[in-house]
Amino acid sequence: LLLAVFSEGVHGQADGNPHGWDRKRRCDQQDYEIPCGPCEGVGGIPYGSRNDEIDLTSCEVIGGPEDFPNPTPIVWGTQWSLPIAYEILIGKKQDPFCFQTFPGNDSVGELCYRKQTGSKVYDMLDARAIREELELETPVGNMTSIVIHQGSNFWIVNQLPWYTAGIHQCICTEIHDGFSDEVDREVYYPVQYNWIDKMVYIGRELIGLEFLNKVEEMDHWAFGPHHLWTNPNTGDIIRMWQPFNGLQIYPGGVGQSEIDSSLFEDIPPALCKSGSQGALFRIGCTDEGYPEPKKVRKEKAKARARDVVKGKDRARAYEKVPRGHYKGMDFGEMSSVLNGWLNASTLSSPCSFWKVEEIQQLQALLYIARESEFDKIYQSTEDNRRLRHNTLKDLEDNWQKLNDIAEKHSDTRFKHVRRDGHCHEAVMWYVHHISQDMKELLKNAEIPVPLLSPARHDLCYSEMADQHGERICGAYKEQVTCASCHSNELPPTIK
Repeated sequence: LLLAVFSEGVHGQADGNPHGWDRKRRCDQQDYEIPCGPCEGVGGIPYGSRNDEIDLTSCEVIGGPEDFPNPTPIVWGTQWSLPIAYEILIGKKQDPFCFQTFPGNDSVGELCYRKQTGSKVYDMLDARAIREELELETPVGNMTSIVIHQGSNFWIVNQLPWYTAGIHQCICTEIHDGFSDEVDREVYYPVQYNWIDKMVYIGRELIGLEFLNKVEEMDHWAFGPHHLWTNPNTGDIIRMWQPFNGLQIYPGGVGQSEIDSSLFEDIPPALCKSGSQGALFRIGCTDEGYPEPKKVRKEKAKARARDVVKGKDRARAYEKVPRGHYKGMDFGEMSSVLNGWLNASTLSSPCSFWKVEEIQQLQALLYIARESEFDKIYQSTEDNRRLRHNTLKDLEDNWQKLNDIAEKHSDTRFKHVRRDGHCHEAVMWYVHHISQDMKELLKNAEIPVPLLSPARHDLCYSEMADQHGERICGAYKEQVTCASCHSNELPPTIK
């Protein structure tokens, strides 16, 4: 959060406060006509970008700077270890699962709000780097992440939520001003030991400390949109809030302490390098594990796009009607025919062997592995194989809530409807959004794919007065679009 993006250039109010946050959620100390006072800009636990989508912390004013003219200075060591930190990371939404989220220097656009817990080690004397080992909550389950920031280089190594094996992803990057792709943008370095010198004293408050479930007397400081709270006796930083970067709770503070220097020996991380020890997904990394220059990355992306949309992959993407040997006379025969092709080409298992949550985890993996050029073709012609971005935009509502509804429904058939719909959708993503080269990688990594369920759930094509059932069936009908091309039987339309 703060460690990655704090700079004098972060003047958030200049972005126009596009979400309309009030002075409790956001108060930029330098940019507000009336400067921030005690109990303003305190924030809390956010879960969305609407002004009311936050559980604000409690706050009671004790006094202002005039009442406490000599507060204990803020303590931030040059070397420290923090065994446990509690955070809500806020950053630009780069993917539906918020896997690749970075804090930005403005609040414009759609944002991710991700809970994470873990340890941090900071060393500005020797390694001049920070390392974080985190457990992240995502819409498809928890994943672990190691984050290292040294100089201009920034590495994120994710172990993705996957029920059969540890699938790793490494992102090698540089954090630029505004996260722009422009080559000459300013590069951000790890926050320096003396950044606290910029903070302005706001006052003393009784402030609620999230995750610790207690209220304590704290000194409140701010600079721009950054706010922090310190122990009045020791100066230890206990709480930090930045409305579009996140919330941090540091129970033990970050004063000078011993560190384990061996934690910085694996730089660049081995998983970010090419070769047999490298991660299955390496994004923006050179063979040596360093971030590729943005110019090189752009040139590679253009070349890859040209390579992908040629040959058999390209021909199949433009071919709306499948050939006869990929068709069946009805829904069941279609599933049997396509399952035969899947069994012959990759590791697969019956849909009934899977839980819906496991299929969704696989879909998250497939989304990362997808070739975006295919979807451009499908979107341009409104092909049924296109990704439903309106569904992916809110996975909590369209995946998690529907899972809960199906699980709790009195008619147990809806659990099977929910699972089978995702089997069909996952197969469609695998077949039509993954390049042949990536399919070979997934096969070599022994990533299984579910087979299509041969069951055509007729209850979804009959009249029902069940609102929850209608929602589940509505999702199912969108997911089983294979039938509209691969079988000669089209499901009836409910009017």
